[in-house]
Amino acid sequence: MLLAAYRDTPYDIVLFLHILTVIIALAGAVAHPLLFQFEMKRDEPDMVGLLQRLAPASRIYAIVLAVTGILGFGLISMSEDVIAWGDTWVWLSILLWVAANGVMHGMLLPAERAVAEGDESAMKRVLLAGQIATVLAVVLLYLMVFKPGGGGL
Repeated sequence: MLLAAYRDTPYDIVLFLHILTVIIALAGAVAHPLLFQFEMKRDEPDMVGLLQRLAPASRIYAIVLAVTGILGFGLISMSEDVIAWGDTWVWLSILLWVAANGVMHGMLLPAERAVAEGDESAMKRVLLAGQIATVLAVVLLYLMVFKPGGGGL
């Protein structure tokens, strides 16, 4: 017996939390590139200082990104087969979520940490990781909204 079913109150609470965590997790993908651009336009840009200030927020985004996927798994499990693990949009989303976590934890956070410690050459990796994360986020958003190859939602 399931603790919740598709579109009942527990399901809707998990859906709300899933959407909320998506917004939080993507905040850095939207805000950080803007902050980098603003910093570069200053008379004396301080990317090291900026990344030292952003590092705690990036760690929060990384944790919340992981929670977002866990909540998504819960939604699929609670959907009473309305959403199936084999739906194209579901398995593609899982694959891209794993890739996004890899980029965040394996590329972006270490590069940000390196810049914050004074290695300004790592800034190229920060920017590349940010671009990759943004593309992954846009594709994931597309999959979540349009659900290609998926169930009858």
